[in-house]
Amino acid sequence: QSAKDYILSLFEKHDIVIICERTHPEMTQYDLFTDIIADDRFIDNVGNIFVEIGVSKLNPSLNNFLHSSNLTADSISASITKFQRNASMWPIWSPANYELFYKKLYELNNPMPMEKKVNVYPSDIPFSWPEADSVNIVALKQMLPARDSIIASQVIAGFNDILNAGGDRKKALVIMNYRHAFNQEFSLPGGRLMHNVAYYLFKQYGDRVANVFLNTIKYGNNDSLFLLQQGRWDAAFKSLNKKSAGFDFNGSPFGKDSFDIWPLKNSFTYSDVFTGFAFYQPVENHILSDGRPGLVDSIFKPELMRRVQLISGVGNEFKSKMAGFEKALNSNIPFLNLDEKKKY
Repeated sequence: QSAKDYILSLFEKHDIVIICERTHPEMTQYDLFTDIIADDRFIDNVGNIFVEIGVSKLNPSLNNFLHSSNLTADSISASITKFQRNASMWPIWSPANYELFYKKLYELNNPMPMEKKVNVYPSDIPFSWPEADSVNIVALKQMLPARDSIIASQVIAGFNDILNAGGDRKKALVIMNYRHAFNQEFSLPGGRLMHNVAYYLFKQYGDRVANVFLNTIKYGNNDSLFLLQQGRWDAAFKSLNKKSAGFDFNGSPFGKDSFDIWPLKNSFTYSDVFTGFAFYQPVENHILSDGRPGLVDSIFKPELMRRVQLISGVGNEFKSKMAGFEKALNSNIPFLNLDEKKKY
């Protein structure tokens, strides 16, 4: 099957399907996501999406926008820019695929009757930059250690609301980045156990959940990059000239391979952690784009600086992360407004 058909077929046996997003700025994966969502099988039978990218306080305003009708191109762009500026618990969310995703969703929804429109539920930590002061930032810092359980609890509450509401669509697609889509307990140095969003969803709903690993690369120390399984997976698809495929890990030689996307020592195989695998576009076709025209204009820039200074004042870990960002904002290089496309 193609990657799209495989992921859609999982909804025949499961109520929730989790896709493991690649590195956030990668663009081609969002072509796959929007292709899945635009399919009649998704519109008729699923219709609900929970996303990691977006604080939960964007609800319900994001759906109000996605369900509105006949907005002008300028209004659509302005609305998406506003949501993107306020999407993250970090001062700004910059990947260009954010605009691509929501523009396509609006265009998909616009001609459809209300009962067919797709719903999107941002599920990250409840936080709002427009309302933020030093007290809110301290509360944010205190929530971070429990971030996965908070995201999972919000997905569970939202999905239970869907189950208890009227209508026929009682299923959901969940898009979570990297480890948040892992379904197992992982041991960290010092013996602490790490529980990810998918772990909590599987614990809550059992076999009603499936999770899918999307082909990607592995980050090492100092952002060095590696192919999974020393390149054997990529070579297998290249030798067959396949750019799209999907299958269960169980019963596949891929599923028996060691779980090497996680850098720490573990005894898991891929079939232990994921239901299935979707290969969509070889790594040499993956495109990274971080920033887009108009994201930080002269009106928004002082607000962005306020956010950077606010979050830098409540902890050394925030301060170190924001130091380079603040330096870049003070330069004459509008790096967040550049439409640059790169390869790994």
